[in-house]
Amino acid sequence: MDDLFDYLGAYLIGSIPMALLVLKLFKKRALPKKGKDLGEVDVWKMGLHLGLLIVLLDILKGASAVFMAHKLSPTDPPDMVVAGFLVLMGDRFPVFLKFKGRSNLCTLVGVFGALLACLMMK
Repeated sequence: MDDLFDYLGAYLIGSIPMALLVLKLFKKRALPKKGKDLGEVDVWKMGLHLGLLIVLLDILKGASAVFMAHKLSPTDPPDMVVAGFLVLMGDRFPVFLKFKGRSNLCTLVGVFGALLACLMMK
């Protein structure tokens, strides 16, 4: 049962649209208009500090799912890999944006960094 919560949590963490949240908080307007991407590149155009914040939050989003899986079952590396995959799928096909996602390079960096860190802890 812990695995189910872990996997669902990883997907939901991945589904959080960080760029949209940051833009609503700092710019007081929403992105995107119809047909626009909701990624780091569009945020970079609005300011370097916002772009860096989005990159950092997306990296942390990927790492948090893997660390959550490690915390729930530290002796089961496949759980961490599946959680990493599901956070990437959540980022690519977010439930909160009607499964219209974007590329997930920064989240992928967070997932691989966390997997490496978890495997080095053993």
